[in-house]
Amino acid sequence: MAFFLGFDAGGTKTTCALGDDHRELLRLTGGSIKPLRVTFEEAAENMRALLAEIAAQSGVDLRQVTASCIGTAGVRLPQTQQWMRDILQPHAGGEITIVGDEEVALDGVFPGQAGVLMIAGTGSNTLGRTSTGELIHVGGWGPALGDQGSGHWIGHQALRAAFHALDFSQPTLLLDRVRAFWGAATVGDVVNIANATPPPDFSKLAPIVLACALEGDAVAARILAEGGRLLGEDALEAHRRVRALEPKAKEPGIAFIGSIFERIAPMRESVIATIRRELPTAPIANEVSDAIRGALWRARQLAVAPAV
Repeated sequence: MAFFLGFDAGGTKTTCALGDDHRELLRLTGGSIKPLRVTFEEAAENMRALLAEIAAQSGVDLRQVTASCIGTAGVRLPQTQQWMRDILQPHAGGEITIVGDEEVALDGVFPGQAGVLMIAGTGSNTLGRTSTGELIHVGGWGPALGDQGSGHWIGHQALRAAFHALDFSQPTLLLDRVRAFWGAATVGDVVNIANATPPPDFSKLAPIVLACALEGDAVAARILAEGGRLLGEDALEAHRRVRALEPKAKEPGIAFIGSIFERIAPMRESVIATIRRELPTAPIANEVSDAIRGALWRARQLAVAPAV
């Protein structure tokens, strides 16, 4: 029996799954292994501890692993590739491939196929991929220039809308809820916190916006609907560009991943409604993508013998 490892290496945690030729056998989460997030020594220790636990719980000798795939950001940087190999090779056998986290997320729904993936967590990005692997990016320009529909965007836009509502005597729960969350005694204190250097983590306000929207707050609901519309438009543009490159190919599917899609249903519903208005028959995934599933698929491909 062959064994494979798939990794989703995020900024705050690393998720790893052990699988065989057909199934996922075990999935565990450990500390971050990403450059710029932790030191090399910390990354190496986090990897060692995670794989030691995988081996202990599964009873599998990881030196017998056939292949591994790590999905992470920053793969265009040579140091990221070597970093990941250096911390994995002492603990697991077999071939190693390191690819972008958005690609393994796409493979989690459309393995090796054309598709469009919307990513929305703290930040946001939309990725299109042709059947030959050509990648197209829409958005993802960071909090100052884009990241529409992200946790940061939701929190920041909601606070801006709350102050607009204050100016025009419109009712909203947002300002009082944010003031309580930040422990601000006055509205002026909220202004000072929001404009501080460095700025606060606006993404932490996203659950407050959701709660207000679910309680019937029209201002909060508009923010979530607008964020979904903007993300949906990004997906439509990525879809259009993929189709332009492959006009005779099968229509690419559309999927999504990230905490915003997992936890904020009104945003997800707005995204889907935006897409459906222009692409009523496009295949849209029913569930949030599983990047680990895609990483395991990629690892298994390394074991497939090339055609003779």
